[in-house]
Amino acid sequence: MVKGISYALAACFIWGLIFIVPQFMEGFSSIEITLGRYFVYGVISLLIFSRQRFKGFCGYPLSIWLRASMFSLISTIVYYFSVVLALRYSTPAVCTLILGISPITIAFYGSWKEKNFCFKSLIPTSLLIILGIVIVNIPKFQLNESSSEYGLGLIFSVVALVAWSLYVVENSKFLKSNPQVSSNDWTTLIGVSTLGWVIFFGLISAFVFANAIEFDKYSYLNQSFIRFAIGCSVLGILCSWLGSYLWNQASFYLPVTLAGQLTIFETIFGVLFVYLIAGEMPLQLECVGIIILLGAVIYGIKVSNKAIPIYQS
Repeated sequence: MVKGISYALAACFIWGLIFIVPQFMEGFSSIEITLGRYFVYGVISLLIFSRQRFKGFCGYPLSIWLRASMFSLISTIVYYFSVVLALRYSTPAVCTLILGISPITIAFYGSWKEKNFCFKSLIPTSLLIILGIVIVNIPKFQLNESSSEYGLGLIFSVVALVAWSLYVVENSKFLKSNPQVSSNDWTTLIGVSTLGWVIFFGLISAFVFANAIEFDKYSYLNQSFIRFAIGCSVLGILCSWLGSYLWNQASFYLPVTLAGQLTIFETIFGVLFVYLIAGEMPLQLECVGIIILLGAVIYGIKVSNKAIPIYQS
């Protein structure tokens, strides 16, 4: 279990960079950053896949490729575009609040799929996570009930929550049911599939929003474009490929109920990174919320330790 927890924490640590890297990519929209990130992820995956195929590895049937394509669509296009739209129509605090309960939805859905936990054992941890997330977001929480678009932001937040929960649980189930597919290969297959989706939706966006896209900023090198390229590389290589690889490893060693609870560390690391870059200290309420979240995870680990199945590679 320690090995699985280490992989999960490492993945969440890298995913925490998602909260700060876009801040250095001024002049580019959230959609451009998202497409740029997954384009880099897809290209890197394609290069790795080509190298492995040249050596005679990474040969999988069409059914595996179709599953990778489906998971790619859910975890990248559906999830991240829903997050982008949720942030556009609501507020970051509300979006974070809704997505912050993903450890709970993952734990309950995963418990139902794996049937290795009693739902009652998940209730204390779930309540603590909800309390911690609410407290962390109180300083940033602003209601905007007068906006007619606010409800749309809530809907996209829920869509993102459902997509991420579905991906985490089904991805974990797939890896445990198909031990012949290594974490490295699975990360690469999803990445190659992601490149296809990025090209498809990128072309559609370029056609539909042609008048709104400033193509000139991609035609020459300047400081803004260099920051964009570096940011997309960090997000694509570290946050997407390496983060996914580490998470796939964690999913193999941990029950999905515990792995889901550990995803809260992505938020915790993200908050700490934001304050580290700003050179400030978290507010007292946020510190209290983080402590409660840590307590919830520690309690969840203790509960999981009593019923954890053992997986061997």
